[in-house]
Amino acid sequence: MWKYPAVAVFSAVLILGCATVVTQQTTVRIDASSSQAAEASYKAMMKGRSQADQQKLGLAVLVLNMQGVKSAREVVNNPELQSPSIVRIRTKVAGMTAEQIIALAAKNPSVRIEAAGK
Repeated sequence: MWKYPAVAVFSAVLILGCATVVTQQTTVRIDASSSQAAEASYKAMMKGRSQADQQKLGLAVLVLNMQGVKSAREVVNNPELQSPSIVRIRTKVAGMTAEQIIALAAKNPSVRIEAAGK
C-alpha cells in the first residue's frame, strides 16, 4: 500500500491541474511590445478564424488605421497610410482581442469606407 497517502493525493492534484492548464484555449491578444510582436500576434489572431471573421477583423484594422484621415488625397500623399497594418495602430490596440478591436472600430463614426460602383 501507499506509505505516504498525502504525497499520492498531492501528486494526483498536481497532475490533474497541469492537464487542465494544457487543454484550456488561450485568447490571442495583440502584443504591442514591438512591431514584430504586434505582427506575429495579429497573424496568430487571424489563424483559425473563418473567412468572414478575418474580413471583419481586417476591416476593423483598416478603419482604425484611417482615423483622422480626411480624404483619399491624404492617403496618396502619405506612404504610411497606403498599407494600413496592425503595426501602425499597435499602441492603440495593445492587449486587445479580435472582438475588442472590432468593437473599437465600430465605435468610430468618423471613418466611412465606400466602395465605388460601376
